[in-house]
Amino acid sequence: MMARSVFHDLFPEEEAAELEMRAKLLFGINKWLNRSGLTQTEAAAQLGVTQARVSEIKNGKINRFSLSMLVRLAQRAGLRPGIKLQKAA
Repeated sequence: MMARSVFHDLFPEEEAAELEMRAKLLFGINKWLNRSGLTQTEAAAQLGVTQARVSEIKNGKINRFSLSMLVRLAQRAGLRPGIKLQKAA
């Protein structure tokens, strides 16, 4: 069984589930940025956003990104965002 994230202790279940997904996507995109060797400007061009938005990703500004935007950015980074559903405990 997977450990519950802190989001579940701080927010209603529906909001916690979305925050958890956004956090995982943001983490994955940030990991890609770190491994890519691209400058923030180069990464911004690949992702179709401004350099300031790349800086927000690198600084973990989760509140600045919707779930749908993070899915699009992950796709543009060549990642394969997916979803896995489990029965709630």
